[in-house]
Amino acid sequence: MRYKIASFNMKNWGRNPSRDFEKISDIIVEEDLDIVAFQEIWSEGAGVKRLLQEDVKHQLYNWDLHWAVPRETRDLTKIEETISRRSEGYAYIWNARKFKLTETTTLQGAIRKYEPRIVQRHASSFVRAPYYIRLQPLYGGFFDLRLLNIHIYHGGSSTWSNIEKRKQEYATLVKEIYPEVSQRRYGDFRPAYTIAMGDYNLNIIRPNITDLPDDKGAFLNVDEEIISIPQYGIVQTFQDQKTTLKSKENGYANNFDHFTYSPDHSSFSDVSFQVIDAVEKYCDGDFSYYLKNISDHLPIVMEIEL
Repeated sequence: MRYKIASFNMKNWGRNPSRDFEKISDIIVEEDLDIVAFQEIWSEGAGVKRLLQEDVKHQLYNWDLHWAVPRETRDLTKIEETISRRSEGYAYIWNARKFKLTETTTLQGAIRKYEPRIVQRHASSFVRAPYYIRLQPLYGGFFDLRLLNIHIYHGGSSTWSNIEKRKQEYATLVKEIYPEVSQRRYGDFRPAYTIAMGDYNLNIIRPNITDLPDDKGAFLNVDEEIISIPQYGIVQTFQDQKTTLKSKENGYANNFDHFTYSPDHSSFSDVSFQVIDAVEKYCDGDFSYYLKNISDHLPIVMEIEL
């Protein structure tokens, strides 16, 4: 079975009625997405709820939604950032005809449904701690899909101190949280596949990428992009195509949006990555319209086969 998992930073999506809900739903359905992880979701997910409830064209009311906002950090150096953006949360939506929240059977025979949650372990290391969900397929497989949704600290400018905080959050996600989540075992011992995704606010550098902005080092070097963890294995970050809008007029700036997984512990039969050029495909190349009514990021997609 093949599945498409997307990550999409929605630029402060709250109750704003000016969003083009039809085009957002067009992207989700016409790209045949199965699961979408959103970042920058405000107002208790009101905008996402409206998208699902009011979309008759594509029947997104048959999709499920979970939203959460991270608790405030205990890191004093990040309090100001957290206070100013404390309502910013995450959301997941998924096709309820294909997936449901993972259920396990206790020793007593009771069914326990996993409830999505903000990761509290290591939470003091983040401005916005990751949002963790577990899903299982309704048909065609016996496995546990574990997803970590992350919006790494930005800080408003590419100063050395802000870049260092971004890399610290990235390192905690990849070296600490990801291995812990991927190695957990539950009562029914389902095979587990773990993927982290989101807006990392860090670029992956490639020889074909020659016009990134002067970011003063806001990138992942080879040792950060491909990390070897003792007694665990390799964890690697993917997706190097540009995803953020450069301006209202034209062009893209950074490849901030990525996927991370361990080929050693989540061995897919096949895997590929892509950026959906939604400005061109769904807004006829109108950057100004897309920025105002959709987002300042493009959605990214990881397609897996199990």
